[in-house]
Amino acid sequence: MFPSHDAVVTAVPKYDRYPLLDELETSTDAFTAAHPGVEVWPAGASRDGHPIRCLEIPGGPLQALLIGVPHPEEPVGALLLEYLLPLLADGLAGELGFGFSVVKVGDPDAMRLNEAWFAEPYDLAGFLLRAYRPPLADQFEWTFPMEYKRYGFTRPLPEARAVMEAVHRRPLDLYMALHNSNFSGAYFYLSSEDAVLQEELAAVMAAAGLPPHCGEPEVPYLDALSDGVFRAFSLVDDYEYYEKYGADPAVLLTSGTSSDAYAEAVWGCFTLVAEVPYFTSAKIADKSAAGLTRAAAKLRGLDVQQQLAGWVHERYVLAAPHLTRETPWQRTVHAYLSAVKDDLRAERTQVETEALFQREATVAQLFDSLYLRELDALTRVGQFANMLAAEPQQNDALVTLRAEAEAKVRERAPRLASAGALEPVPIRTLVQCQLAALLCTLVAVRERYRPAHPRPSAPRMTL
Repeated sequence: MFPSHDAVVTAVPKYDRYPLLDELETSTDAFTAAHPGVEVWPAGASRDGHPIRCLEIPGGPLQALLIGVPHPEEPVGALLLEYLLPLLADGLAGELGFGFSVVKVGDPDAMRLNEAWFAEPYDLAGFLLRAYRPPLADQFEWTFPMEYKRYGFTRPLPEARAVMEAVHRRPLDLYMALHNSNFSGAYFYLSSEDAVLQEELAAVMAAAGLPPHCGEPEVPYLDALSDGVFRAFSLVDDYEYYEKYGADPAVLLTSGTSSDAYAEAVWGCFTLVAEVPYFTSAKIADKSAAGLTRAAAKLRGLDVQQQLAGWVHERYVLAAPHLTRETPWQRTVHAYLSAVKDDLRAERTQVETEALFQREATVAQLFDSLYLRELDALTRVGQFANMLAAEPQQNDALVTLRAEAEAKVRERAPRLASAGALEPVPIRTLVQCQLAALLCTLVAVRERYRPAHPRPSAPRMTL
């Protein structure tokens, strides 16, 4: 049983694929036509000119803003919204005491680049070979304005500007960008510690049958509040991390802060991120001793990532003379290769200098370092293969390099899945877990958060 609105969560239908962008837009048109009380307004447009619309569903004195597809390979939230929007408009919003602002697709252009795997979501090698994530500077989710110490960012992408318009339209009590993860346990980010909500989120994961993420955190400096629950982070934390471990953040950083950090700064609202994984393993929640130090486990993983990054770099050098135009795939591969050396150096310095890494590793931490890190690195091999495929002037050299990259992924993916007991998670389960987390958090904000945290007066956006 889920801890909040069990019947709503249980009624989530089964899905066998993710919807395409055009299908989502058609669905939005049908939804607004059937619900004349729902307002729809143009928040902005993508870099390619695709309209970004915001839906307004009235319902109560509190206000939530939900953003689907904040990263283009994260469509779980789009399905959640497909299911939830009619329920909200038909009375659930009033029952919850919230009005809802909703942007169904935050990054429509890059979402299209991921549609090749949407019909085969349980094919691990296929996902590794077709999933597209932009470089950090091209991710609207990380281009929100901020200033900190010697670094400032004032160039939000058009998609970020659209979300900023939605943020500033009315005071917010809850902000949630509907993220999901690739290979991990389930985990959440909260803007504020809340013991009751953390217990409810543990119950959400248990009800969904998803293990909490007890391996290495997504980024090295996260503050764990409980198993599978972390304190939200922002670019400020990136800055402090690089500065602490010997890199100049004012040189290395290329983006802004996150959308949830921006919304919290504007309104003092509560923020939630629910990361539900496409592929997972019970090993990621195993906290028994692994028989080696956490440092030794993580250094093994760093070595694997460095080897794969070197493999891609060598072949990128071979391919470069044959590339005739910049593509999204080329930009993301180039950005990765430009940053990976400094990123790995900072992680090694952290491992070698922090006492906590001398403790014995858990099975979950070892599994994360040896299996999940390699899977993440293999997505870069897949992106390299797509970069070669996107080149309009093909030749034998590019065809050979692409075949080599695809073969590496198809050889390694099943071996990693077998050795790590990695299994795909049903789409319905992902939607249920994300939805249940949202409903629990709405209740928590309504009952506990807002009275204790009066909202500041937010200025209008001036950028």
